[in-house]
Amino acid sequence: MEKTIWDSTTSLLLVFSFENESQLHAFRVALDKIVLESNVKHLIIIVTLPKEVDKNTLPPDFLIYYNSPNDFSFLGKLKDIQLEAELQKSYDLLLWFGSTEQRIFSEVMKVKTKRKVLVNQTHGKFDIHLNSESDQPAEILNFVVKTLTKIAIYE
Repeated sequence: MEKTIWDSTTSLLLVFSFENESQLHAFRVALDKIVLESNVKHLIIIVTLPKEVDKNTLPPDFLIYYNSPNDFSFLGKLKDIQLEAELQKSYDLLLWFGSTEQRIFSEVMKVKTKRKVLVNQTHGKFDIHLNSESDQPAEILNFVVKTLTKIAIYE
């Protein structure tokens, strides 16, 4: 049987743009269900926040690193040493949901990943661009996983 991108993903780095808490919660619930039924053993989620959102008001989650423009030093260095350590690891798949106009973008692009997938945007640094017609987190995630399950890989 051929291996697909999704089936061969055991480590996943996911970047998600925060709009509001209910959108984040819906995304997290949908993601939990998908990851539970997958081969993913290592998952890191970076949630990009606008500067005005106080990350301390958001629900803590051991898989989520909340990241805002305030999390960078004057010289552009990432202040979160735990997140920096995660970004030193390599991943099978990077899934980026939302705008690439984020301070964390250049840091994430340095991460060693086998494949980079961008959802509902276009950018030259990604291998695959997927466009979902839905704006519902669960539907977008299901669409991405279904699509990546259809793409065979030859390694």
